[in-house]
Amino acid sequence: MDLPDLARPDVAGIVIRTWRTDDQLRAADAAMKTWRSRPWPADCLTRSVLLGVDGRLVLHYEQWSSHQLGYRLVHASEPVSSSEIMIVSFGVSKVAQQRRLVDVMRAHVTPGTYLHASTDGTGVVAWTTRDTWQHLDGLPWVERLSSQRFRPHAALAHSSAATARSA
Repeated sequence: MDLPDLARPDVAGIVIRTWRTDDQLRAADAAMKTWRSRPWPADCLTRSVLLGVDGRLVLHYEQWSSHQLGYRLVHASEPVSSSEIMIVSFGVSKVAQQRRLVDVMRAHVTPGTYLHASTDGTGVVAWTTRDTWQHLDGLPWVERLSSQRFRPHAALAHSSAATARSA
């Protein structure tokens, strides 16, 4: 399993974390080793790790069956196969602006785009193959927080983690 099913219907919450490291491969492999060796919470469905093409970023993407602080999927388009994924992050200051931002972004999605709204109402993260939102950079109520490319590294589903521990 290289990537999770982003449109999986039993996902209620998503946790997305990134960090910088001097040895991204070692950090990503250590995370995978830890996830394989420890019991998972029953409501954690998948854990994935992606490597930034910059050589320093590591992205963790977790799907949960229970509501978690983090993100919820608000738009899913048909999947496409790609060796690179772009994660584009925007911030806003009000929940009403978040809803407006999602609507504006939906009008410019390409196949393989998944929009995630933060549960606190302050941002939107796009998992996509192309950044099609340059027109948002001039809007005073939207702040582009990041735009980074990643390559899939490894992923586990809850049942595969249990299998890996018992093997």
